[in-house]
Amino acid sequence: WHPLGTGLDVRARALCVHEGDLYAGGDFTTAGGVPASRIARWDGTGWHPLGSGVNQTVYALHSYGSDLIVGGLFTQAGGGPIGRLARWDGSTWSPLGTGVNNAVYALEVYNGDLIVAGSFTQAGGQPASRIARWNGSAWYTLGSGTNAIIYGLTTFQSKLIAGGYFTQAGGQPVNYIATWDGAIWSALGSGMNAAVKC
Repeated sequence: WHPLGTGLDVRARALCVHEGDLYAGGDFTTAGGVPASRIARWDGTGWHPLGSGVNQTVYALHSYGSDLIVGGLFTQAGGGPIGRLARWDGSTWSPLGTGVNNAVYALEVYNGDLIVAGSFTQAGGQPASRIARWNGSAWYTLGSGTNAIIYGLTTFQSKLIAGGYFTQAGGQPVNYIATWDGAIWSALGSGMNAAVKC
């Protein structure tokens, strides 16, 4: 094991490799001893802030095209108002439309679109039950979503997999984990006997 410089002052909650560098997000306010508000970049030798960062916890990071997408509890990025979801283009922060109305815990790219999940009930000002799709310019729902928080997303065998506290997906009974095939939600076998938190 080897340290990454002097590390962070408080815990990291998300990691992502984007365009050759490592990005960390979480609760910290310094990285490598320099100010870095909840997000920082490690270039292999040192830590660097992403502008003025964000004002509250970062829970999720993901590459989407040439942008780094950042999700969490924050309501500001780079000093400007933002709806818990922002993109960093290497020099500036910008929103994804009007974002979502509550925490983002997971990000994934599926069929070329950015999938965002968490505890929110609106995306882009429209109803979206804990999960939504961003196509680069507008927000869309994934059916009727889920009935409780989604904590994790991944892809497997051409399907999107979601895990969390939910017991319904697309109005169908599921046990804390479900699949989305681009059109409908389905159970993943008999699921789990308790929440999936990843």
